[in-house]
Amino acid sequence: MTPPPVFAQEAAAPHNHAGHDHAGHSHATEATGPHGGTVQSVGDRRIETVIADKGIMFMILGKNDQPIAPPDATGTLKLQVGDSEKEYTYQLKTLKNPAIGVGVDLSKVVDQTLHMNVEITNIGTDPLTFHAMGKLASGKLSDELLISLQATCPVSGQPLGSMGKPPKITIGDKSLFVCCAGCTKKVEVSPDQYLTKYYTAKGEQVREGVFKSTLADAAAIAAQKTCPVMDEPLGGMGVPGKVNVNGKAVYICCPGCAKKLVAEPDKYLADLKAKGITPPAF
Repeated sequence: MTPPPVFAQEAAAPHNHAGHDHAGHSHATEATGPHGGTVQSVGDRRIETVIADKGIMFMILGKNDQPIAPPDATGTLKLQVGDSEKEYTYQLKTLKNPAIGVGVDLSKVVDQTLHMNVEITNIGTDPLTFHAMGKLASGKLSDELLISLQATCPVSGQPLGSMGKPPKITIGDKSLFVCCAGCTKKVEVSPDQYLTKYYTAKGEQVREGVFKSTLADAAAIAAQKTCPVMDEPLGGMGVPGKVNVNGKAVYICCPGCAKKLVAEPDKYLADLKAKGITPPAF
């Protein structure tokens, strides 16, 4: 997700907050929101929390999930990272999106759970108080999913995993796996030929209109993150499927989602666009 450009860096005021208790805060997530964040109900309101590498913002969702933010809305965010008891306090302000948020560099806490106690004021008679959780994802696929996408050893041709945990070889920003340590040297001597073979490979068709993803699709899968039909993480049900949707490659969690995707292509492409996702050409 591209960080909203309206965020401006603000200073945090760290202080110890021993014994902080998150109990009693409701942070049940309903689903992925229209802007790629997580949605929860707070009283009679629906709040979407969006975490980007340059800040955190909260959207009060109104009719048709359009965000609303009164111009004088303000508030406070108390943030804790992972299991640390250190608490950082930020002042929230209305952004241009519209949203209520704060600019803060989160690049050093990638993949760590953020605990957020939030109070938003000047939006009604009483302040809106809630607890939210989330993390800034690294945008990288797990080794398990990469192994599934690669499927076979580039040297022996054997299925990965048939000889134990596949050794990983990192070449630039890409990875390859081999069936055993004995195959590692051959890849390291001539990495380009193996990278080209696996990172350009086209997946076989598993049913009409649905193709098996390969390492060539890894970057696009990481960018899309979730299945547009089921809103489930890609890779959670095995190798994602790849579907041609109006000339665009859209990834699904399982072949069963293809029917709905093809039946309403414009709907799902619009949903992806709303999350800042541009599918690549098929």
